[in-house]
Amino acid sequence: MPNLFRKRGPAGQGIGGTPFDHALDALLTATLSLPAFIAILLVFSLLGGNAKAEGTLEDATETSAASPSCGARSLLPDLERSGALASMETAAAIVPNGEGKLFRIEKDGLAPSYLFGTMHMSDPRILALPAETQGALDASRRLVIETTDMLDEAKMSALVFTRPDLLNLPDGKVLKDVLTPAQMAEADRLLAADGIPLQSVERLQPWFVAIGLLFPACEASRMEAGEKPLDLRLALDAEEDGKEVLGLETGAEQLEVIASLPMDIQISSLIATLALKDTLPDIFETMTELYLSGRIAMITPLSEAVMPLGLVSEESRKGYAAFEKRIVTDRNHTMARRLGSILSKGETFVAVGALHLPGAEGLVELLRAYGFRLTRLD
Repeated sequence: MPNLFRKRGPAGQGIGGTPFDHALDALLTATLSLPAFIAILLVFSLLGGNAKAEGTLEDATETSAASPSCGARSLLPDLERSGALASMETAAAIVPNGEGKLFRIEKDGLAPSYLFGTMHMSDPRILALPAETQGALDASRRLVIETTDMLDEAKMSALVFTRPDLLNLPDGKVLKDVLTPAQMAEADRLLAADGIPLQSVERLQPWFVAIGLLFPACEASRMEAGEKPLDLRLALDAEEDGKEVLGLETGAEQLEVIASLPMDIQISSLIATLALKDTLPDIFETMTELYLSGRIAMITPLSEAVMPLGLVSEESRKGYAAFEKRIVTDRNHTMARRLGSILSKGETFVAVGALHLPGAEGLVELLRAYGFRLTRLD
């Protein structure tokens, strides 16, 4: 399976990441909740700072269609036969605003704005916006994304080289200093099986290593070829159309939150990611199917249905709850608060990771608490 570490520079210069309590939660959070900035920064670092923000959404859709297929299949038929799908649907049904990716935002005296949930990937199916979403985007005068730092190559470079504490293990340590001998042997074996020399990643924090291994073959190939995830494509097209593009967070803010992930969770996640690497394309395909159909609240139950929990310690599972609050819920509140003054202008299209939308403390409910009316459109 192609991965981004095969074209990396000197040891310790790669970066990327996402929170885990286990590998699958990392996968889901990375693509639906964490910013596209992380994926762009990963590629920027691993490919020597050559990730350029250029091109158009139409160009990307055409070229991505010719990219190698992941050869993956949806797991939903298997889950239906096993009865797990019914349990997933039951769990998702109680989540407020668990379905839908596009919502109209209204308030008396203001022109409508829109909230759109993204998936931070360059899959051409994801880049091809539905007609109602494209119409809402065309009707808006400004675009709001999670961070505009991904449009600034200088800021990405500065984060790579000025904040090593967010990227590498501390005090000159290497992976063997934080893994047990048994974990180290397993990591070495699985990395070697994927063609990755241990020396090339040994200085990185375990979650940085894991994220580089999560990408399925076709997504890694598109990223290596310079394709952009949906959020960045939206921003580039908005700039080309002369629209104002605003961000809700800085890249540094996001990385600081992610860097608070406890080391024991990082370690168990790396081992789980390595063990799951052959299954990840099917998991990505299933997640993509759920996203495209707007069944956002089904994604978290998916992880519980297909993850071999024996790979994850009970302590790690408990520790993730507090971290999930920081990486999703707390950020939801920050985004909603910062959106207030922006939405007061009307005619605004807000595009953030889809997992920020559902739930009692998701953006849909939080914006309603700020006095806005939100109506699902898809």
